[in-house]
Amino acid sequence: MNDETANNKSNSRKLDEHYWQDIHQKVLDPAINKDEFTEGEFDSFSVVKGRRDFLKIMGFSLTMLPMAACTKGTIRKAIPYLEKNDKVIPGLASWYATSFDGVPLILKTREGRPIKVEGNDKSLWSAGGATAVSQASILSLYDSYRLKRPTKDANAISWEKFQEEFKNALTKAKAEKKKIVLVSDEIRSPSTAALIDDFIKEFGQVEHITYSTGHESLLARSFEDAIDVDYDFTKVNYVLGIGADFLGADRNSVHNSKQYARRKDVSLKQPAFKHVQVESFLSLTGSNADDRFPLNYDEIKLFLLHLLARVSGEKINAGLSPEMEKMVQKTAAELLAQKEKAMVINGLSDLSIQKVVNKINLSLGAFDSGITLYKNDYYRPAMVDKFESLIDSLAKKKTDVDVIIFVDSNPYYHYYNQDKLNEALSRVPQKFAFAFSEDETTSQCQFVAPMNHTYESWNDTVISRNEIAVTQPVINPLLDSKQFQDVFLVCLGKPEGFHHYMKEVWKKNFWNNKTLHLTFDSFWMTAVQDGVFAYSNGATSYKAHVDGLSKEIERLLLLKDMRKDDSLFIALYEKTSLRDGRFANNPWLHELPDPITKVTWDNYAMISPALAKKLSIQTGDMIEVSLAGKSVVIPALVQPGVATQTIAMAVGYGRTVCGKVGLGVGRNVGHFAQYEPGVFQKNRKAATISKTGKTYQLALTQTHHSIEGRDIYRETTLKEFVNKANSGNEKKNHLVTMWSEQKNKEHQWAMAIDLNKCNGCSACVVSCNAENNIPVVGREEVLNRREMHWLRIDRYYKGNEENPTVAHQPMTCHHCENAPCESVCPVLATVHSSDGLNQQVYNRCVGTRYCANNCPYKVRRFNWFDYPHNDPNERMVLNPDVTVRSRGVMEKCSLCIQRIQEAKLTAKKEGRELRDGEIKLACQQSCSSDAIVFGDLMDPNSKISQMVKDPRNFTVLEELNVKPRLSYLTKIRNKE
Repeated sequence: MNDETANNKSNSRKLDEHYWQDIHQKVLDPAINKDEFTEGEFDSFSVVKGRRDFLKIMGFSLTMLPMAACTKGTIRKAIPYLEKNDKVIPGLASWYATSFDGVPLILKTREGRPIKVEGNDKSLWSAGGATAVSQASILSLYDSYRLKRPTKDANAISWEKFQEEFKNALTKAKAEKKKIVLVSDEIRSPSTAALIDDFIKEFGQVEHITYSTGHESLLARSFEDAIDVDYDFTKVNYVLGIGADFLGADRNSVHNSKQYARRKDVSLKQPAFKHVQVESFLSLTGSNADDRFPLNYDEIKLFLLHLLARVSGEKINAGLSPEMEKMVQKTAAELLAQKEKAMVINGLSDLSIQKVVNKINLSLGAFDSGITLYKNDYYRPAMVDKFESLIDSLAKKKTDVDVIIFVDSNPYYHYYNQDKLNEALSRVPQKFAFAFSEDETTSQCQFVAPMNHTYESWNDTVISRNEIAVTQPVINPLLDSKQFQDVFLVCLGKPEGFHHYMKEVWKKNFWNNKTLHLTFDSFWMTAVQDGVFAYSNGATSYKAHVDGLSKEIERLLLLKDMRKDDSLFIALYEKTSLRDGRFANNPWLHELPDPITKVTWDNYAMISPALAKKLSIQTGDMIEVSLAGKSVVIPALVQPGVATQTIAMAVGYGRTVCGKVGLGVGRNVGHFAQYEPGVFQKNRKAATISKTGKTYQLALTQTHHSIEGRDIYRETTLKEFVNKANSGNEKKNHLVTMWSEQKNKEHQWAMAIDLNKCNGCSACVVSCNAENNIPVVGREEVLNRREMHWLRIDRYYKGNEENPTVAHQPMTCHHCENAPCESVCPVLATVHSSDGLNQQVYNRCVGTRYCANNCPYKVRRFNWFDYPHNDPNERMVLNPDVTVRSRGVMEKCSLCIQRIQEAKLTAKKEGRELRDGEIKLACQQSCSSDAIVFGDLMDPNSKISQMVKDPRNFTVLEELNVKPRLSYLTKIRNKE
């Protein structure tokens, strides 16, 4: 061995695989800069004079790989159970029923740690569906930035000390007859509502204020009572939405999506269903409407006034433009044609509009059909006006509050006037906060108590008129946290805990020995095991609340204040991901592309193409939006479907006190809430826009928005479909192939997606992330087009950019029979399985990316980095059944092969064949619309076989003859 070879051998061991690519590019550069290398590296590579010498070194280093494989690896010790838990079997999952954010769920746990959320099929309300938020909730459980212990003036104290300080403050206030204020989110829990009632009785002058800007119940305010509502889409043929995103950010979106999709199912013999949406900007719900009218806020008022006049006979003294006259005339005629089979749903934060909508529904008879009002005795609806009254009273020194308690509420972020809030609450000597993680409100309180995560807690939730969801803990508290209910109970002299208290409430209110359960214990265990409980809560009277409305319609709608000029209106909304900002530290939700704009990691000001052209604004321009002395500098997004004079911005961003992920992401626009149209009418003024001259690049996952006539997405109208089953899907290519047919012996797995049901909500994307350990790459990598989602939902526009028709199309690996990726892989890393799956062998992949270049659907992802998993809490969410991929390999949808294999093994052990529908993929299981079907084509009676034979079935780019196993059903719109 000569000196040169020996020198190369000794130094090659020092080289880490993570910088080989950087090194070889440097040494091939004739102008080598010694400063670019660490000590010793330059000596090793300075001998490289050309390609031949470089290949010598690379070849020798590769021969060292087998030797390196023989070296002793890192020893990792496994600690066995000291006391074996007979309910925990290593390698097998346990399932527990619970709920999150009012959605009944079942949680998959492995060795005691929850790793995956699924919808609960036993719930009649959700029917197994789940939202993107509930899918991502499992990651929040392992958030390292959760509050870890109680604090006093930012210094850690024991729970005993906190409990002592808390009880002393309450007892002293009671003795001195001073006021105590409890501020919480809305309450829908029977047990928590009962506890708060007991708390108020014990401590006397306690005012409970429910404050939540994103969940204020205008319906309850319009009836001046705790009135709740159930919408039943299966009982109506016509739905008119007034700015209502009932398929998106709405609390009942799972239930609504389930029923909405059922009414869109053309395979069922049912009357035609039509959805019309009137809104200021393009929402997820509006993108699915058959007809849509983009109107500014004042135009919506006029529209509703004249619609009411035609439906109920009211006299309205206001004129209409010819175009709007046509809209009103058409909508009124369609409503009257359906009468009680129609309903109107309001989503605008305007009490006057809600009252007018109530009047229209009463005139139609909708309260006797699709809309059921009921008095919920356990419902404490959020009412912002009560919190506003408290702040006004404190600011004007009209009231004295000795103790204020914030429970899962963050007004120091949400309230529109922080100066006013600070001044008012500075007069309260003692502030206590119960919170899940540090936020703007906890930073202003002397005493802060960490709350359990939902999955560490007991609770219950009324989710509909006929169903209650049970929340049970599926893991012990990971940190030194407690339920606020347990702390309250100690103050009431009931140290048994909330679990015991909750059982007492249920025994008193929901159980009687005349049911199937002769004992309460049997009744209770069944409810906890099922996760839901069916009960009856009858409809309430509504007529008296609405009858007296006629004479004040015009006064309520403030016609005299409506603007006729080109004034700009600000519309605030919640995204389907971050909602009001409470989930701001969840990276899965930040990286989830918005269903409409496809933007990640930011909020923005959406403006119409017409307004953008008028003001010479382009997407990415930084603009200053001002209103009544308040302003925000925010990037512009030119968005089709926005009303001409509307500026739409999402709340929930711009957090100043938050965990690492959400801190400072986006801009806080909550200070415009006071001036949002309809919220506080007396202060409404026109907004202005000015360009700053700066630009900001938005992290978009889709930058081209038109199909341009290509045969990718197929649709037709309902009228044409009734006359011809394959309408819109007539084109079929005559395919000739040189390949022999693949004959699978056991199974032929396939997937089909009904485009008539899919609404683009993206819950499937987050579910796929959780199931398959898909990494979060961050904003900068999304800008580099390196997002890692295995499933994307393409969104296309067609028609007029001022009011386009929108198409949503999920796109994932098509598992082609003649897969073009397989024929170009030089190391056989992508191969065809015996049951028709296109498999990716990570250990073989060397990252050539030939397969990605050859994929016509562009659904393969390249792992550019070793994404860190060094957070011990974050690692607990990883699915042990799925490999965590390393840097430099290609990955893509595997059709949840781990679920397929598990079901096959179960069937084999039980000595039976696989049943149709037994295997549910992660995306399929989370779909609230039941749009995704998976199964075996070898079974002629399977649902997937029937869908493939459907006249509406088509495949994307079928002319390429790659024979994809993913197919679609044509979209059908009920429009002219």
